[in-house]
Amino acid sequence: MTPEEIARDEPRFRIEEYFLGKTRAYGVFEDRFGKIRRQFVVDILGYDDDGTFVLDEDFLYADGEREQRTWRIRPIGENGYEGTADDIVGTARGVVVGNTLNWHYQMDLKVGDGTWRVRFDDWMLLQDDGVLLNRAYVSRWGFQIGSVSLAFRKEDAPSQPRADAASAAQTR
Repeated sequence: MTPEEIARDEPRFRIEEYFLGKTRAYGVFEDRFGKIRRQFVVDILGYDDDGTFVLDEDFLYADGEREQRTWRIRPIGENGYEGTADDIVGTARGVVVGNTLNWHYQMDLKVGDGTWRVRFDDWMLLQDDGVLLNRAYVSRWGFQIGSVSLAFRKEDAPSQPRADAASAAQTR
């Protein structure tokens, strides 16, 4: 599948426009057999940092575990993006066509007491009324081990960047 095969022209999706300010996502991780293994909520703050778009993500899992990730994303050409984060191996690369973004990246994923290196084939589709749907296929050694589904909802007003991670955790 390619973005061109499923994209609609409208609404047009741009990471730096959609994620500016506060966004909340609700998600689940399903294993390869369709069993839901984890549920979570992600609070996201997006802002420009001298030409680089930053996404601060605060995850809260149903079991009480917390996780934080900070993406640093920049546009490449007219329809491309590159992004980095601490647990992303190398650089994530994506292409957007119309309302559809397709990301590809590797990640060191915490599993139990260890870490697995996995690949993500991540699809975001912007729908009418600002609804953003995300489906990511997760594979290891070339075999799909599960998928992540998320629904994003914009919060009311854009906000300023956080001073640090500790103050961010206190506001949640």
